[in-house]
Amino acid sequence: MKKIKPAFLPAILILCLLIGSIGNLTSVLGVPALLVVVLLGAGLYFGAPRLDHLSTRQLRWGIGLGLLAMLIAQVVVLHVMPNTVYHDPYRVLSQADQLAAGHMTWDITYFWRYANNVPLAYLLSLWLRLTQLVGLSTNLSVHLLSILVLDSFIALALHTIWQLSQRASLLVVAFGFFALSPFAYTYYLQVFYSDLPTMLVLLIIIRSLLNWSQKTSRQRWFAGSGLVVAVMLGAMLKPNLVVLLPALLIVGLILARQHLWRQAKLTLPILLIVLGFGLSLPATKVFDVAANYQPRTAFSFPATNWILMGYNQHSNGGYSGKDVGRAIKQPSQAARQRYNLKTIPKRIKTLGVVGVIRLWVVKLGIVLNVQGIQRWYNGGFRAAPSWYSNHAGFYQGLTVIGYVAATLLMWGALMLKLLRWRPDLTDPHQILALLAVTTALGYLAFHTLLWEVEPRYGQAILPLLWVALAAIPRQASQSRPRWANQASLLNGATASLVAFGAAGVLGAQLPQKQVITAQRSQLSVQYHAKPKTVTPGTVLAEVVDVNAPANYFSVQIHAGSQVQVTLTNLATGQHYRLTMAGSVARLHHQLAAGQYRITVQNLTTRGQQVDVTHTYHYQLAAHPLTVNGQSQPTASLIYTCMQR
Repeated sequence: MKKIKPAFLPAILILCLLIGSIGNLTSVLGVPALLVVVLLGAGLYFGAPRLDHLSTRQLRWGIGLGLLAMLIAQVVVLHVMPNTVYHDPYRVLSQADQLAAGHMTWDITYFWRYANNVPLAYLLSLWLRLTQLVGLSTNLSVHLLSILVLDSFIALALHTIWQLSQRASLLVVAFGFFALSPFAYTYYLQVFYSDLPTMLVLLIIIRSLLNWSQKTSRQRWFAGSGLVVAVMLGAMLKPNLVVLLPALLIVGLILARQHLWRQAKLTLPILLIVLGFGLSLPATKVFDVAANYQPRTAFSFPATNWILMGYNQHSNGGYSGKDVGRAIKQPSQAARQRYNLKTIPKRIKTLGVVGVIRLWVVKLGIVLNVQGIQRWYNGGFRAAPSWYSNHAGFYQGLTVIGYVAATLLMWGALMLKLLRWRPDLTDPHQILALLAVTTALGYLAFHTLLWEVEPRYGQAILPLLWVALAAIPRQASQSRPRWANQASLLNGATASLVAFGAAGVLGAQLPQKQVITAQRSQLSVQYHAKPKTVTPGTVLAEVVDVNAPANYFSVQIHAGSQVQVTLTNLATGQHYRLTMAGSVARLHHQLAAGQYRITVQNLTTRGQQVDVTHTYHYQLAAHPLTVNGQSQPTASLIYTCMQR
């Protein structure tokens, strides 16, 4: 039996996950999250043998009913608490909505700057056109797509975990991670963007390689076709999928060194993966033509812009508005490239060896941080229910504890397996595990050593970690004492009490800027979004539902605009005058729950500019914007109501 000693790559992944674990425990909720991990881990250790004795029929019924309950909960969340999608996902959605309506123009500079999102916008527009044929609204179409992609990923992940492990206990734990934690009900459900499709693509790629040597010619034909399409689409949606190529090269070299390359029979699938990457380039051009998109290098950023931000110590290697601002001021893409190539070495020299290593550690902690899953691209709920707003600290704390604990529990189980694993590459499943580990390291290295970071980016390795956890063989199980079942139940109950108690007590210590109601979707002035010109005497009005007490209200107008903005309580008739502060009209006053009307009036003798978000079929808010009494259901002011 040929084994690799020492297990170098698993050791590096263990170190990365340890750094990520520490980063996730730094908030006030870190201690209770860690306590929940310890309690649940001990409970699962004691209860695993009993779970492993569940029959296949029991598993199918239990998981099936659980997934049905998850689906019902997802529909309730989308119906009761739709959020206001902002930044990149909204710009993609807005462009897709425009293309689906037959307006094949690109009116803002965003897509010339970030052309990688053009294929996503075009593909989303095709989905919107398809669903319009059966009478679905754009809002419902986007929600349906989110559910389809998310639940397909969850179901496929559970099926893959069962195929690789044949362990009921691991399957139940995976179901708990996906369906009982915030994973299925927050960012991936409420915001459609490229992150989740990328995770699904990665899972499909890994699955295509599963038991490849045992497939029949017909099965290989279908799996190979799916593999090429998956890689092609994945590379178009997220170019950093290219880390799969060096991962395949490393695994291939290891197999060759162990004289197992021929036995693994991976030559054909690797060639198909390379073909998929190759086809992604002409496919992108085809999409550009079909969407009537024409790149403009005057606005585009070279890849070095992200490397530049990745070595900005002031932003900890994350997105830097100052770096972007400097890039925008450069007259051309070539000028940006020259500036970046000159500045990047200076930054590295200023940091020094110790500073660079410190920055890498900080970036690794950021890219693996999952505490903010509820906040990713979420500008706040459109009109949060009163029961949520009145206890927002508790629910937010429970979300943080829940997902951090679920993530660290999975990481912990994987680290224990990696620590004892010496890959046996005569086993196809362990080859798959090694590929998953190597690809995960590729993603982490890409963002840590090279690119800029955001917490969302680390989620790409989630399917890879689950594949590795399921594919690495389990150690011989030890006997459990008779009281193990009672201990597992007690630990689970205690963990729940700790989570709920800590969320209630410590949730109040979370940042207190709680969004009560908002409509923050916009194309942004920085991307040259055009404001609405309001002629003299024109009145814009929009009703807003405020379901809980608030003390701050703002309406984005436009820099230099001279309009009068008022807020009226429709129940009492009380008026509040908002004061201008830059481009925003603000009100600091205690507001009771109820319905309010925003009124924007041009009382001057010349036209004034107001930032209004307008779509073709996507409804942005619960109530339409009215212009001189004329209703515009797909237009809205940009406003935020908060309790500060």
